[in-house]
Amino acid sequence: MSDIAVVSDTSTGEDLIYNTVAVSKIVGVQERTLRNYCRLMQKHHYDFQKNKNGHFIYYKKDIEMIKKVVDLKNSSSLTIKQAISEILGTTPDELKDSLQKKFTEMHDINNLLEEFSVFKNEQMEFNKKLLEQLIQQEQTFKTSIEERDKKLMFAMKESMETRRQLAVATAEVEAVKERERKKKRWWQFWK
Repeated sequence: MSDIAVVSDTSTGEDLIYNTVAVSKIVGVQERTLRNYCRLMQKHHYDFQKNKNGHFIYYKKDIEMIKKVVDLKNSSSLTIKQAISEILGTTPDELKDSLQKKFTEMHDINNLLEEFSVFKNEQMEFNKKLLEQLIQQEQTFKTSIEERDKKLMFAMKESMETRRQLAVATAEVEAVKERERKKKRWWQFWK
């Protein structure tokens, strides 16, 4: 690798960045072929970095992975797609199944969210009705207490008036008795 042009040093340490021309010479494939391999690898979730112009840039780990794919393809009867699937572990069908499963899970989550939203709205409506009932009960309770207090005050006033009248009547009876006691009959004078 020492006779290959290095694009630049990275800020992450001693790892060097290589361009497509350099990597194609290292792995022994044409530049166009290398780019096609990289696109196929990306379909299998291998992540390549790109520069600000959108061109692939390669680190040592990327070159080693591409070498593994090319060596497997060249040493067996596998196609490049099969070699990539073998190295990276997922086939496009597995990826499609995985994506379909995730889509189904997302759909299920969306259904749950919709159900939760409906439940939340029903709960809010229930809470609103319950609050209205509590307010109505509180008002009824308050009204009944006020009515009870009015009746109690009326009964107390009536009781006090009755006692006052009894006291007056008792006093009048006592006064009459006292006058009669003081008043002597004519025959009682000679006794």
